[in-house]
Amino acid sequence: MTSVPCHYYDGRTSARREAGLTITPDGILIVAIDGIESRHLYQMTEVRIPNRIANTPRHLLLPDGALCEVRDNDGLDAMRDRAEGQPPSRARRFERLLHRLDSTWRGAAAALAVTAAILYSFTEWGAPAVATGVVAITPPEAEAVIGDNLLAMLPLFGVLDSSELQSSRQDELRAVAEAMGRETGIEDLDLQFFSAPGLGPNAFALPGNTVVLTDELVALAEHDEEILAVLAHEVGHVAGRHVMRGLAQTSSMLIIWTAFTGDASVAALSILGPDQLLAQRYSRTFERQADQFAIEYLLRNDIPPTRLGDILQRLEEAHADSGVPNWLASHPGTEERRRDARDAADGIRDGS
Repeated sequence: MTSVPCHYYDGRTSARREAGLTITPDGILIVAIDGIESRHLYQMTEVRIPNRIANTPRHLLLPDGALCEVRDNDGLDAMRDRAEGQPPSRARRFERLLHRLDSTWRGAAAALAVTAAILYSFTEWGAPAVATGVVAITPPEAEAVIGDNLLAMLPLFGVLDSSELQSSRQDELRAVAEAMGRETGIEDLDLQFFSAPGLGPNAFALPGNTVVLTDELVALAEHDEEILAVLAHEVGHVAGRHVMRGLAQTSSMLIIWTAFTGDASVAALSILGPDQLLAQRYSRTFERQADQFAIEYLLRNDIPPTRLGDILQRLEEAHADSGVPNWLASHPGTEERRRDARDAADGIRDGS
């Protein structure tokens, strides 16, 4: 009986042995190792034979943990056909069609184009849809636990330090934040203060209705209404559950890249790839939504929307050394956001 040469690995050591592989008509795969009289027998139904990719070697995974590396793909396929003794199944015919397409540059280019289209479509529409579903079924208690864990980790990494803001000042701002939460329908809004010399003037929202405000931002503000504008922006993130949506979208993209590449370590590089440039639009969309939330809050409370633009301009100047191009930034351009605030203020003056 004709055999196909292969390299045999026993799954316990790195030693490679020359061997021959045969498939019998009754569905038994036989591996005969050179220099050894005994043979290894396996049921074909228990052997995993991967699909062909051009003419690269295939690695047959055997049920006892051993592996056979076969380079003669044509010989292996012919042996399988003879052993089966019947027309190939639909799955096998489809596999061969893919191999023929994969063996030409036109087929490879078409496959690459289809893959790129699928990844783009998922990034553009699929990931946001998945995130919407995930956020909808995530209970607030679970979201609060995630937020608490993140908040506990930041001081450990030296990102945040204990606030040096006077207690009376903290209480004053917390009272304002609680009133804002009640007005906007956010239950148990939790405003936390920290010092962050390395981070500088900043504010951010965490899952679970938590907003962090740095001492440096309070010092940067020239008017309490500017702090209110920043708080309203972060409350907009809380209301939209933007952090959870962002986590869900990033995770779903990692999963789809893993499915296409078959390697989680390679898929992790997608955070630096073209899909991440598209995903940055998610963040910019969230920022625009939070800005709109803040502007509407300021208008309802007779606070000029330009307060938001003023503090944003000062924040940009404070972080001027970051050097991040606008098309890579997770936020819209500051001038664009200031223009939106000015337009809202002009609308008040025009009576619209």
